[in-house]
Amino acid sequence: MPPVTGGSSRPGALLHGLAVLDMFAMDRQSVTAAEISRELGIHKSTAFRIAANLVLAGYLVAVNDGPGFRLSGKLSRLGAIASADIDLSTAALEHVRELVEETGETCHVGVLEGHEAVTVVLVDGSYSVRLHSWVGKRSDAYSTAMGKVLLAGLSEATLDMLLPGKKLHAKTDHTIGTVAELKEQLAHVRHHGFALDDEELELGLRCVAAPVVDHRGHVVAALTIAGASSRLTMARIDSYVEQVKEYAARISSTLGAVVTPPEVS
Repeated sequence: MPPVTGGSSRPGALLHGLAVLDMFAMDRQSVTAAEISRELGIHKSTAFRIAANLVLAGYLVAVNDGPGFRLSGKLSRLGAIASADIDLSTAALEHVRELVEETGETCHVGVLEGHEAVTVVLVDGSYSVRLHSWVGKRSDAYSTAMGKVLLAGLSEATLDMLLPGKKLHAKTDHTIGTVAELKEQLAHVRHHGFALDDEELELGLRCVAAPVVDHRGHVVAALTIAGASSRLTMARIDSYVEQVKEYAARISSTLGAVVTPPEVS
């Protein structure tokens, strides 16, 4: 790595350099020295020196047709190295265990395969009556909180391909009956950031789920708290929503996503 200049070997300068890298996002492909100065609260000349040193170190490159800087390919290589050993199960397991300890309820993570939600991580709760769930369990996605979160991450065209019919097979009297009704619920999921299964898969079972996203912001999994409807009452559902959104955000962060603390809507 080339030597840095202007006293930037100090810890404060290093933190400023990392803060500059954190400014980038999918909808922000370049930043200028003026933006760095404003957002970090430092003098513009200092901001330019930090950016210049990041260029020298190979982390930024100057934009050809403007005054700004963009990320270099070096960060892609480092990202690939960092993610090589992190699969979803590894990233999620410790967080799921902590959520189970906090709630006492069974919690699991699932992914979408076709029109089915598939459990890939499961940690049983502390109650004596256990749920009928296991790693590898498959359920029609429209009938579960987990599945609705996963379906909400799809485009309209993909959703229509997976569920071409207008009617859906009912698991219980509470199951969503039509694709039109499902799409209304999926719009709610996208807006509020969570999904609810209110005895739609099994009578007496209530679940709440939140999306897990990757570094691109794509929904790659869903985290679910599941328990008896007598415990996961609708009167207490907001607290469960808050918890599942918080821990889903933690898993997302482990996968490289830039997340903000969730709020219950």
